[in-house]
Amino acid sequence: MKFWLKQFAQYPPDHPDYWRVQLIGYTLLITMSYFFILALINLLYFNSLEYTLLDSVGLCISFVIFYHFRKTGHVKIASWATTIMVSSLIMLFAISAKGQSYSLFWSTLVPLISFFLIGRKWGTLISCLTFAVCAFLVYQQTQDPEPVTIRTQALFNIIEVCIAQVLLIRFYEKTRFSGYQKLALRNLEIQKMAETDKLTGLYNRDKLDKVLEQLLTIKVVNNDVMPDSGSRDNKPPSIDIGGVDDKTPTEPRLLKLISRFQSPISVVMIDIDHFKRINDNHGHLVGDKVLCELAHLLQSQMRNDDLLVRWGGEEFVMVLLNTTLNDTIELTERLRQYVAKQNIQGLALTISLGVAQYNSQDSADSILERADKALYKAKSQGRNCVAVA
Repeated sequence: MKFWLKQFAQYPPDHPDYWRVQLIGYTLLITMSYFFILALINLLYFNSLEYTLLDSVGLCISFVIFYHFRKTGHVKIASWATTIMVSSLIMLFAISAKGQSYSLFWSTLVPLISFFLIGRKWGTLISCLTFAVCAFLVYQQTQDPEPVTIRTQALFNIIEVCIAQVLLIRFYEKTRFSGYQKLALRNLEIQKMAETDKLTGLYNRDKLDKVLEQLLTIKVVNNDVMPDSGSRDNKPPSIDIGGVDDKTPTEPRLLKLISRFQSPISVVMIDIDHFKRINDNHGHLVGDKVLCELAHLLQSQMRNDDLLVRWGGEEFVMVLLNTTLNDTIELTERLRQYVAKQNIQGLALTISLGVAQYNSQDSADSILERADKALYKAKSQGRNCVAVA
């Protein structure tokens, strides 16, 4: 089937008309095949020249529309042509059969096709015209009722309509699922954009607030506050300063750990010392590059379970899981020394760090406030140092 369906470059999968193009192609291919088979059946099995001629006309019209659509890719013309062809042939078939042999069943396909191809307004009109013809045929039958018998033609009509209904409904379900999937992916992209700092690519303050609220809520619910007890795998944390790993700041495993979270939390606020001088002396463009390189540097030295965000300006915040206060002090001191040894944009940078450990009275705001006060304390002590709240 895909061999016969032309892939139009102007209608990629994310184009609003992509599924309409697919339905047109499938409908025309199935219609051509169907009319060809029916023409042979009516000619050879039923020996009905009238129905054979009708099927041949449908085959020719379907081929002309299919050829024009493949050549031009004009969706609107093909949509209208396909809808009018299908609905007209169904009405002609029902009229020629005088509504007998369950021929009226075919009219149930008209709304499914017309609504999808030409929209609700015109689809409603075409469907109403088709059903009006069917109602007239039913009325005629009531005037001259005949015993209802299930003949071979009637059985064929019932089976064929059921198959067509299943195929169309399956197609609609596929388009609906695809639409929901694209919408979900788009929502994830929008959410990620809203939670990501545009300059550094790190998570932003909104993400930090959300994560801290989740973490601290779990702490309160589980009643598992364990200050200064235990560390990750009962070993002091370490920072790999042997080299920079080019890992991008992706969603950490922090949120996956929330459900089993029974460990201390440390919050570290980081500030670049005398960053204003960099902007004043070297320009804001260099200042932005410094922020990006430092963000990458900090991220490369963090564990996968921890979270690093840009708090604002030249300030960053780290959330460290399963890390005692002593381990946090050791970790941040090693990080401070490591940054001081680096050459970022040809500049020698130093950072000041404020540390706060979660306690049972803390909220997300209060632990951040204590970390901020510790950072202010580090600055007042001469910068390039670690202070504890």
